[in-house]
Amino acid sequence: MRVGLVIYGDLNTLSGGYLYDRYLVQHLRAQGDTVEIISLPWPGYGRAVLQNLDPRIESRLKNTPLDLLLQDELNHPSLFLLNARLKRKIHYPILGIVHHLRSSEPHHAPLLRRFYGWIERAYLSTLDGFLYNSQTTRQSVERLCRAAQTKPHRVIYPGGNAHGEGIADRNWLQKRSQQPGPLRVLFLGNLIRRKRLDVLLQALATLPMQTWALSIVGRTDLEPETTRAVQEFVSQRNLETTVRIWGACSGESVRDLLSQHHALVMPSDYEGFGIVYLEAMAYGLVPIATTRGGAAEIITSGVNGFLVPPGNPQALAQVVQHLSTQRDLLARMSVAARARFEQFPTWEQSMTEARYFLQTFV
Repeated sequence: MRVGLVIYGDLNTLSGGYLYDRYLVQHLRAQGDTVEIISLPWPGYGRAVLQNLDPRIESRLKNTPLDLLLQDELNHPSLFLLNARLKRKIHYPILGIVHHLRSSEPHHAPLLRRFYGWIERAYLSTLDGFLYNSQTTRQSVERLCRAAQTKPHRVIYPGGNAHGEGIADRNWLQKRSQQPGPLRVLFLGNLIRRKRLDVLLQALATLPMQTWALSIVGRTDLEPETTRAVQEFVSQRNLETTVRIWGACSGESVRDLLSQHHALVMPSDYEGFGIVYLEAMAYGLVPIATTRGGAAEIITSGVNGFLVPPGNPQALAQVVQHLSTQRDLLARMSVAARARFEQFPTWEQSMTEARYFLQTFV
């Protein structure tokens, strides 16, 4: 197959959505397919809308010999008008890879969410098929755009083994849970408002400092104001000895951190799926997420993790304190988290299924 993929910026960008796209490209190329990356600059949402009028983008998409064009739904503001014109001039189908909708993010103002929804609905209606990362994402798309309900689609979960196969030794996981000292909490995600690190810090600040230790791992340059707010909170509450900001890490560093911690806490306002929960469960970390979004497709609250109301530091603090003081519970849930990870496909299995789906359009 000759496949095009439209993204913003660099395919190696650190995020769950780009990780999904990257594994798909790697798998397609490994099977002998040709994949051309069509990278658009990200100028901000308003200016991205103007890219619909850029003849250079339309010309490249029209003149590139393809059997299939994939578009990361993140690019919707640049394509919602362009696609409608393009489809009159091309012979190949256009499929969207949808990780989550911008209009599903609750931290935006209501009027802005309506505006995003209008743009996304127009974009989604131009697509010939959909590749979803979760049932939650599929449902949100079909609620927003009725036309999507009748289009070919496939829900293909991400793999959770990007950081290796994790720790399968149940005895080792139980021993780690019983080690004396504070509950070692990991936040593994970019420092952006939607991830709600502020809620986690507020929750932990209400607990005795000797009962927890927090490691923050992720890019700090995407939203400087969010990073500054985190740093100021840590300084003002004198939490420097219990909170460590690592910045972006990869490879062996991430695997070491996953091996050393007890729980992953990501109280995001919204996640279309939440690959990081699955990656942490591979290492027996007990995941703590929110009830909003796709985390419930991974986590059974009280069994292999916890789901708390979004934006509720009190509820989050109660769960962290419970795990810190009830180490037998922590041990059981650590083993259960690992078992849940094993029920999900690997990246190779997921991307094999994705390729089968794409071939039906060629």
